[in-house]
Amino acid sequence: MAKKEKLKQLQEKKNFDIKDWHAIAFIVAAVIVFFRDLLLMKAFMWEDFLYQFYPFRNFAAVSISNGELPLWNPYTFNGMPFQADIQSALFYIPNLILTIFVSSDRLHFYWVELFVILHYMIAGITMYYLMRHFKLDRLIALFSALVYTLSGFMITHGIHQIIINHVSWLPLIFLLFKKALEEKSLLFTILGGLVLGHSVLAGFPQLSLYIFLLLFFYFIFEFGWTIKTPGIKHAIPIVPYAACFVIIAIALTAIQMLPTLELAPQSARAEITYEKSQEGTLAPQQIITLLIPKFFGEHSAVENNYWGPGAYWQYWETNIYIGIAALILVVIALTLAFKNKIIGFFSFILLFGFLYALGDYFILHKFFFFNIPGFHLFRNPGRMSLWFSFAAAILSGFGLRELLTYNKNRLKIVLIVILSTSVLIWILVQTGLFQTYPNQEFLLQIREIATSNANIFIAFAIVISALIFIFYLSKISSFVLIGLLILIQFIDQNIFGFSFNNGKVSPTEYYKSTEQLVNYLKEEGKKEYFRINSRKGRNMILDRNQGMVDKIFMMEGYTPLSLQRIYPPAETWDKVCDLLNAKYRIEVDEAARSMRLKTSNTYLPRSYFVYDYRVITDENSIKAYMSSQEFNPRQTVILEEDPKITGDRQNDWSSWKANIASYNLNSIYLDVSTPKDGILVLSEIYYPGWNAFIDGVKHKVLRSNWNLRAVPVKQGNHKVQIKFEPESFKRGSFITLSSIGLCAIGIVYSLYKKKKKATT
Repeated sequence: MAKKEKLKQLQEKKNFDIKDWHAIAFIVAAVIVFFRDLLLMKAFMWEDFLYQFYPFRNFAAVSISNGELPLWNPYTFNGMPFQADIQSALFYIPNLILTIFVSSDRLHFYWVELFVILHYMIAGITMYYLMRHFKLDRLIALFSALVYTLSGFMITHGIHQIIINHVSWLPLIFLLFKKALEEKSLLFTILGGLVLGHSVLAGFPQLSLYIFLLLFFYFIFEFGWTIKTPGIKHAIPIVPYAACFVIIAIALTAIQMLPTLELAPQSARAEITYEKSQEGTLAPQQIITLLIPKFFGEHSAVENNYWGPGAYWQYWETNIYIGIAALILVVIALTLAFKNKIIGFFSFILLFGFLYALGDYFILHKFFFFNIPGFHLFRNPGRMSLWFSFAAAILSGFGLRELLTYNKNRLKIVLIVILSTSVLIWILVQTGLFQTYPNQEFLLQIREIATSNANIFIAFAIVISALIFIFYLSKISSFVLIGLLILIQFIDQNIFGFSFNNGKVSPTEYYKSTEQLVNYLKEEGKKEYFRINSRKGRNMILDRNQGMVDKIFMMEGYTPLSLQRIYPPAETWDKVCDLLNAKYRIEVDEAARSMRLKTSNTYLPRSYFVYDYRVITDENSIKAYMSSQEFNPRQTVILEEDPKITGDRQNDWSSWKANIASYNLNSIYLDVSTPKDGILVLSEIYYPGWNAFIDGVKHKVLRSNWNLRAVPVKQGNHKVQIKFEPESFKRGSFITLSSIGLCAIGIVYSLYKKKKKATT
């Protein structure tokens, strides 16, 4: 009998002996199968991908391919910083690579989608190697990789390119941080800091903050554990490695973060109220979505029947589904939280992520919002479900390993708990206990949604229980059990999320639908510079960021970091449009449900001279004066500091010249002529970093008419250049390039030292 058992153990070990490349190939294949419709262009990413991230990527790639670094974007919200907007992710390396795919002045959306899908592969592969570092067998590591890659968090944020780009590196970041502390390795410290910094450049600061906090918690955990075991003398040396890891990451991101920190206080997101921060909170009743992810319906590319807490987008901001098999294994792992160091840590991370996501339903979010710097800047506490998903993927692997070692009695208990709990929840859902809605007519619909999705849950629970029972009877090997659980997990994740990102309208078709109007505006734009007002309420004749795609100057846009001073105060909206050089304005016929662009004949030119000015420094006073009938922008300009111009202030609208000779993203060249000293006003958004050069001599650009630029110009003919050269970008570039150089030296030194040690 002992010999038979030994032979069985040897066979089990052989069965587990797959190669790393097998696992990687499976992860790649799983991602390809999951996103097959996108890859075959049968479906297309939708929502924010269509409205924000594709326009961003197209604008950046096309600009760089044309030899311009897009520090400024003149096509959105009357003009605003582009690179300083962290969501532009301009210096994230995969985004830079997209530049080579620009053709005919356009980046095809397929390349952007493809790069997003590649990041799912990165997430799976890096999670696989993290689990291998934890000494788990390859097949078990593969299971955890699948859980993380296609978790509810990852699937439903596929429309948010910057989120997927960011969190795909998290397993690798954690692995390198752990190895840097454990081995006190300069090489892993440098490499890890570079990976962390590069992930921050992907452009989602809220999740960057969460990742830094996760690393801090692990450092505290590792430091405390080291004090407890070897002692304080062994714990102190890990401090500089942890510090250097973070410092390298921060230094690498300086090229992005310094301009972003300059933009943030001037943006609409400068600060938010605590009430606003509660948007995107995981409500307690949503706990059931761990078992039945579409219990409250869904809001996806193909379905819109979400009836749960909050607005429709709550569906993806609070999604915590990890799959039924993974959830069962997580529960098993949690029983070992006080027996295994790593399981204990990630049990804490799982719980913390869940409790923080509850927002005002628990104390964690409120404490961090009011007491920890940075946390007061963000809403959607449900995004902390990243921690939950990351920890759950890791714990599921440990739970699977534990399941394989269970004796028959413990397996029997697991089976009873799974089946009894599942059946009880299924019965309660079928009876309508959890379904309440004030509209009785809609109640029938939501009951159908909840009960039909509960049937999927009970089916998976029964299949998994049956599989464990067969394993209990020793009818299948551990290898077969894990293989079937991987298959079940993949099927589960496909049923849940396969169609979520499968929109039916391609970005090409979407932006081509207004091709005739766009072509007309472009032809008109060859004659003069002007803006268009394309939106009124919910009515849009062009999409919000279409200006970035088709190079049209628009008053509208779509980005979280829009400037506070987008529109100047004025007596009427038409006067606002006049100030902003809007030649065309949307006109909506509600009765006929139609809209068109009408031409205005009162708009001010993009550049012009004014000789009379008022200096007003108080914001409220500026608003009051500009909103009064007394204010005439053709005669008077409002400045917030003295231009130090004296002499005749009488205006003669026909005696000056202010022709735009060349217009680029970061610079404007003008030929101007003025019969006397005056103020050159440009209907361009004022922002720090814009400088004026009059006949080659540098001059200060003044803020005028609330949010526009003005330059005092002496009498005569002049060549004027208005150039965007922000100091924050220059300083950030220097710090980033210096840090890369120092890191390169550090890597070479570490490799040399390692090689020297190996030869001695």
